[in-house]
Amino acid sequence: MNLMRNLLIRTKTFAKTLSTAGKMDDMSAFRISYNPKEPMDIDNLPSKDPMELFDLWFKEISSSEEVREPNAMTLATCNRKCEPSARMVLLKGYDSAGFRFFTDYDGRKGQELAENSNVALVLYWRPFHRQVRVEGTTEKLSPEECDQYFHSRPHGSQLAASASNQSTILPSYQVLIDKYAQLQDQYPTDSDVVPRPQNWGGYLVKPKAVEFWEGHTNRLHRRLLFSREKPDDEHVKAGLNGWHYCVLSP
Repeated sequence: MNLMRNLLIRTKTFAKTLSTAGKMDDMSAFRISYNPKEPMDIDNLPSKDPMELFDLWFKEISSSEEVREPNAMTLATCNRKCEPSARMVLLKGYDSAGFRFFTDYDGRKGQELAENSNVALVLYWRPFHRQVRVEGTTEKLSPEECDQYFHSRPHGSQLAASASNQSTILPSYQVLIDKYAQLQDQYPTDSDVVPRPQNWGGYLVKPKAVEFWEGHTNRLHRRLLFSREKPDDEHVKAGLNGWHYCVLSP
């Protein structure tokens, strides 16, 4: 009874708030204060190469139990008409060359990448009040690298990639389930080798710009931009391995 009464009180309070606000999208009071655990020291960077700095951030964050999926990132693409679209994908590797992810080449994102190779990535780690933005171009990974990653996936995920024609319209969800079941009958055990679909593979995002953002109190956020092309400003500094960097206003 107490639980039901508390639920009713909260429901009435929420309804009253909406009534007072006059509309459901009034989010003017939705905000938090940022206070990073270990603030970024822009004047004493541990590395002046953005990929090395990303590696330091990612290893710190991925070792924390506060972020369950540190490799989740937004991927923004654009078609030939310059109409953007974005979705969440998983980062599956990075090194000095760039960032890697895998998908269906025939899906919407794959079709847009075939028309326009320019992309943007965003990784946001809320408990750390940090995000990394990446702008760059894509190229397909080699068939050998795609095969290696595909067969490292769980058996069920391999079957799902084979069963799904990503982004196409389904007559019903049951059609997908039936196709998956057929593949299960064909490849019943984990030891059965599932062929990688030729329309499924990976991309390398070659960064042209990488920005490190860290939230701070009173919205005095810290922004550090690395770029391949040197901005025409006296405050831009030389980084490592062909990079330039500067501090941006929040």
